[in-house]
Amino acid sequence: MALVVVAFGAGCAHSANGARASEPGATAGPLSAQAQQAYESLAFDACAEGFKASAEVATDAAERAESFYRSAGCASLAGQLDAAVEMLKRALQSGYFDAEHLQHDPELEALHARPEWDTLLAQARAHLAKATEPPFPVPTLTGLDAFGSKRVDREAVRQVLGLEVGKPIVPSFARFRQKEALLRTRYDLAFVRVGMNMFFASERKGQAFVVVDMVDQEDAARLRFLPEPKGHPQDPEGLVARWDDYQQRLFALQMQGKMAEDSRCQVAHCIGGFGHPELAGIEPEFLAKVPKQLDALTTVLREEEDDDKRAAAAFLLAYAPTPEEVVRRLVPSIRDASSSVRNNVLRVLTATQEAAPHPVVDLATVVDAMSLPTTTDRNKTVYLLSRLLDDLTADALKAQRADLIRQLGETLVAMSALQQPINRDPAMQVLQQLSGEQHETAEAWRAWLARQPGAAK
Repeated sequence: MALVVVAFGAGCAHSANGARASEPGATAGPLSAQAQQAYESLAFDACAEGFKASAEVATDAAERAESFYRSAGCASLAGQLDAAVEMLKRALQSGYFDAEHLQHDPELEALHARPEWDTLLAQARAHLAKATEPPFPVPTLTGLDAFGSKRVDREAVRQVLGLEVGKPIVPSFARFRQKEALLRTRYDLAFVRVGMNMFFASERKGQAFVVVDMVDQEDAARLRFLPEPKGHPQDPEGLVARWDDYQQRLFALQMQGKMAEDSRCQVAHCIGGFGHPELAGIEPEFLAKVPKQLDALTTVLREEEDDDKRAAAAFLLAYAPTPEEVVRRLVPSIRDASSSVRNNVLRVLTATQEAAPHPVVDLATVVDAMSLPTTTDRNKTVYLLSRLLDDLTADALKAQRADLIRQLGETLVAMSALQQPINRDPAMQVLQQLSGEQHETAEAWRAWLARQPGAAK
């Protein structure tokens, strides 16, 4: 099932004194990167200025339109509505045509009352009618889940977010970050993270699910992470950069519907395969080079300051020569400070365990990972647990059953009540593996749990 996970990670602070379009040699790419950093730190004045500067030096019309559009969103968030209207006009003059996105973008809600709004929206629709390839449709919010807090329920979260199931949704990092801060303050939470999944294929195409993960102050021990690394080790043979290039090409092809559903790779895990001619020559490089650079890639995973490079190293280590070698190098990073790195580590471990004929990941390690705070941590860990239980002997599973139910029963039953299928379905699968029973609802699983020896009455 092909999907894209919109991960809302913390951005870095950015100075408003970056390069400007008037400076000699200014180019769109670096200016856009600076503007994005400003956006992620919620510095909306600098963000609006930065994307405007990027647009003014962009040589590609689509890039120019997108940058003017981003500038309009930042100006709107900053309360500079006149500037936001002007930037949106310039985006449309440059050919911006994603009318549905424009209509539902929460960052531009403040412009809806402006007299120019209907005209601007009509211009986008006129451009759309002439487009050679339509944009991907805005998804519909199909489910909203709240998880992890004993005192904040789904309805409280829904009211704070202002979302409605069944309505179109355009994700906004900035709006989600603002809502996270509000939830954290209102309910005295140690951690809040809003995440969103959008499905781009299968019967769920066009669906979106939002999960709000929370950690109460009294449960702050769940936020036990490794220190953030500060090093800059060398990229061995350019493998990390090559993986980044592969990902960008792959995602573009997936969004265009050009990747075969059965595309595969030659190791236990890769994010989308190499089945397209544009990608076919890349995997042989990984197969040839990674086994010779395992120590260097492990150093990148442990010591590199850049989260994206650590995350890439985790995927590359799937090309280690044996399952045991993959596991040995990845397991220490299960508690990396970055959710994207943890996600990649757990994905590779899950695929590695699934391909192995016997347990290669320690069960206690998996149980510990179940306490991690985000949905991307949790669903990958439950899938990993399911694959591990499949590989246990009947006697080993029987010996572990009571402890697993005691340690994980409440979490698994809570997950079985979630709406997002990639969280609910693996939890139900593990409950079936532990119980030997099959139930269709969270209520039935809660009744089963209450019957287990040692369960709270």
